[in-house]
Amino acid sequence: MTAAPAVGMVSNPGSGHNRSQFERICARVQRSPGIHHCITQSADDIDTALAQLAENRIEVLAINGGDGTSSALLGRLFETDFFPHPPLIALLPGGTANMNAGDIGVQGSLRKAVDRFCDWCDRGGERRTTQRSLLRVVPEDGSAHYTMFLGGGAIIHGTEYAHREIHSRGLRDDFSLILGTLRTVWGVLRDDPEFNRHVSVELALDDGPAQPFDTLILAVSTLQRLSFGMRPFWGDEPGEIRLTLMEQGCTRFARTFLSIIRGKPNRNAVPESGYRSHNCQRLGLALTGPLNLDGEILNCNGHLSITATPALEFLQL
Repeated sequence: MTAAPAVGMVSNPGSGHNRSQFERICARVQRSPGIHHCITQSADDIDTALAQLAENRIEVLAINGGDGTSSALLGRLFETDFFPHPPLIALLPGGTANMNAGDIGVQGSLRKAVDRFCDWCDRGGERRTTQRSLLRVVPEDGSAHYTMFLGGGAIIHGTEYAHREIHSRGLRDDFSLILGTLRTVWGVLRDDPEFNRHVSVELALDDGPAQPFDTLILAVSTLQRLSFGMRPFWGDEPGEIRLTLMEQGCTRFARTFLSIIRGKPNRNAVPESGYRSHNCQRLGLALTGPLNLDGEILNCNGHLSITATPALEFLQL
């Protein structure tokens, strides 16, 4: 057993699960005097929180928020010089989807994850870690966006449905994500125009030429596992960026889709049938329309440059 280092935590009280549990979470964190706790009300507070934690020379940074919160905060680590070397990152499932925390963070419900993390801070313990990069997404205006997941096509349509019909009713757990996914798949199978709209994209992997696709589903990530254990990437090329694309008209959709999200693509998951998966280090993407970046919507009208950042180290408990 080794003593835990100086720890900072940044919390977003407005994120999914924090909305109903934040008082209890704060009370638990206060019982761990070694944790410097910063509460942010908006993205404008992130730099102030990071500067304060850097002054306290923290070595571990816990992020209590959703996927959008974690990616925005980690992006600021790359865009600022508060920390000469990035701290060890601990992701807590304070949001709605918590896809990032589910793959590389502290496991369990928010309450259990915070208890486990605070106990680790109080008592010290084993450092079991893993590494992941982020996606750095730069549109033509030169602004930089950071994310661990980018989705297009039916993923956008499913996101719109979830916000309108599921989250608005107070459902913000893994079950709500399953409902949204099942409803999206059903909409695609029925050729429902709400879920099955044609999206034209161009993709260029690393130094390869741009190729056009009439896209049904586009998923790009640096994660290995997405929501509720989905593993939809099977490319075998080198590269931190994982990409899966399903084209409009892809054959045997239901059976093939289920095999892909289980991480065991069947024999129909091939380009000739409309299914593609690749790894790369740089990705050029062109489209007109919205993209889902860790739950935040980016409206595109032209080319995007997507690269993998240097890897960060994440604490797993």
